[in-house]
Amino acid sequence: MKLGFIGTGTITTAVIEGLLKSKAGLGQINISLRSKKNSSKLRRKSKKIRVFNKNQEIIDQSSIVFVSLLPKVASKELTKLKFKKGQIVVSFVSTLNLKTLKKLCKPVTKIVKAAPLPMAEDGLSPTIIYPNQKIVKSLFELIGTVVVAKNENQNNHLWVMSSFMATYVSIIKTLKKYLQKNKVQKQDADKYLNTFLTGMLFEMNNQNFDLDKSVKALQTTGGINEELLKRLEKDKFFKKMENNFNKIYLRLKKANDK
Repeated sequence: MKLGFIGTGTITTAVIEGLLKSKAGLGQINISLRSKKNSSKLRRKSKKIRVFNKNQEIIDQSSIVFVSLLPKVASKELTKLKFKKGQIVVSFVSTLNLKTLKKLCKPVTKIVKAAPLPMAEDGLSPTIIYPNQKIVKSLFELIGTVVVAKNENQNNHLWVMSSFMATYVSIIKTLKKYLQKNKVQKQDADKYLNTFLTGMLFEMNNQNFDLDKSVKALQTTGGINEELLKRLEKDKFFKKMENNFNKIYLRLKKANDK
């Protein structure tokens, strides 16, 4: 099985590094020269990596082709390329629907939309795929877990969650900034927050974890957890977040309805 990656950005690099770390019996991995920094880095990591100047060469050498280009670039680039019958195409492009991808990638019939995350590098990516495809699913299971969307609409809603990454890190940054501003040393701030956040996520990963019960259990009447939550609710923090998730969904839906 030869894998080909058109586009070598952050996500693609994380996926390839995760696959290499998984020590799965993969064959040749063909990648784009761009970005040169990432392609050079990957080539140094494994003899399986081959770098090509032209995307058509990647397609010609691969049985599964991963498309990881910017939305505005993807459509234009795919129209220039010639795919082969029997290949599998996996698209990381959020704004291209299956109908459009099938037109752009003729005569390919096996096309999957996938949304791996940067944590793929460490085998921790929750990857969304649609529709289900056995080989593609097994590949992404090597770098984390896989959630299969039931339809394109559900796929869009799941992709909305991936928009939360930068915001999540910014929230953590705000916590750290508060501590350092108030004279807590960086190493102590990191030690506390890293353990605190990891512990919370570990608890949530328990199958019996109940969000509603946990929210109540973490609040002592008159305590500081209760106070902060009430203040944020008063500021409509959570309502605003939900409204913005809806706007992201509408953006994805509009693009995928074309």
